[in-house]
Amino acid sequence: MRVAATYPIIDSVDARATDTAFDRLGAVGVIKYLAPHESLALEGDSADRLHRVLSGTIAGYKATADGRRQILAFFFPGDLVGLTVGERYAYSAEAVDHASVRSVPHVRLRELAAQTPALQESLLSALRREVAAAQERLLWLGRKTARERLAGFLLECDGRIGQRDKDGRRSVPLPMSQLEIGDYLGLASETVSRTLAELVRDGAIDIVRPFAGVIIRNHRHLERAADEGAPPVNARV
Repeated sequence: MRVAATYPIIDSVDARATDTAFDRLGAVGVIKYLAPHESLALEGDSADRLHRVLSGTIAGYKATADGRRQILAFFFPGDLVGLTVGERYAYSAEAVDHASVRSVPHVRLRELAAQTPALQESLLSALRREVAAAQERLLWLGRKTARERLAGFLLECDGRIGQRDKDGRRSVPLPMSQLEIGDYLGLASETVSRTLAELVRDGAIDIVRPFAGVIIRNHRHLERAADEGAPPVNARV
């Protein structure tokens, strides 16, 4: 079973091309270190730089009229923050934990992209995937239950930043708080906490205490929880 991705992911080919390009821009790009919850970019500001996450986690979000916020994506090391087709940032971005980014002026990026077709295609592909992910996520939030959303989120994080611990189990660090997970999944933090507890009782996961991530005890159980509304493979439609 494959869970649909909802993150703007750079695949391995794009990552290699982008890595090489950013290495060449090392003399021009500036490394910025961010404290937890420190702002990286604000929606509506001039999009004069593209940021590549070097360490930590960045949250991209939009503020609502009533002062709340909707997190659109979590960006992990290797991801690009600030891709846009316009002249202004389409969303705000801030550090979730201690993070660092390499910020490259768009004017320099355009110069290099003109000289490096692989980089230009890499950036266009990343932007297309980010738009597709946003469209997929709208459907996902409208159709999935809280349990499906959270299980799918854990599977995605496992695919992105999960690793095997010393006992051979899948360990998934979660630098974001349960409130931030809720802001991403469209759930109250209490619902996130309750649903995590359900997945623990079902034997799918264990929680690293204090809350810092999960251990996946049964990957198949977690996959089933992420897609409970899907018909059986052999069902007629």
